[in-house]
Amino acid sequence: MVPPVPTYYDVLQVERDAPPERIRAAWRKLAQKYHPDKLPDNANASRAMAAINAAYAVLSDPHERARHDRWIDQAESRPSRLEPVNTEPQTFWGMLNPVTGWPWYLLFATMAFALGTVGTAVYLTAMPARLPSATAPHGPVKHKTQAPQAEPRTGGLKLPESV
Repeated sequence: MVPPVPTYYDVLQVERDAPPERIRAAWRKLAQKYHPDKLPDNANASRAMAAINAAYAVLSDPHERARHDRWIDQAESRPSRLEPVNTEPQTFWGMLNPVTGWPWYLLFATMAFALGTVGTAVYLTAMPARLPSATAPHGPVKHKTQAPQAEPRTGGLKLPESV
């Protein structure tokens, strides 16, 4: 349902098919009621009087009145631009639709990343550090990153073994 459009007929409080005499009588009545000289304490009296005079200027001229009526017809025949659209998923499977359910995908991905990060931090702080042991059962551990140690040069002489 299209909400009613406020018109100059509403300002003068007359029907849309009112004769010019009825429009003039309504204008005179409202002009006397809202005249700024009669309401000196009311700051809106001059605005109300301006709206009343503008409505009477349009509705008293037959060409302007016909133009105003065409504008009303166009405004009432036009569909409302603010019709509510139901974007909430109706079912669980509707929530999994990537077009309408993207906030859920974003939420789940963020939670998975946060839980993975926290879990890794807890694991690394709870477990002792694994350093290479010098007394491993198969001898000292040599890492690939360690350079092989060179034998000391003796110039072909055999050094005595220390006792």
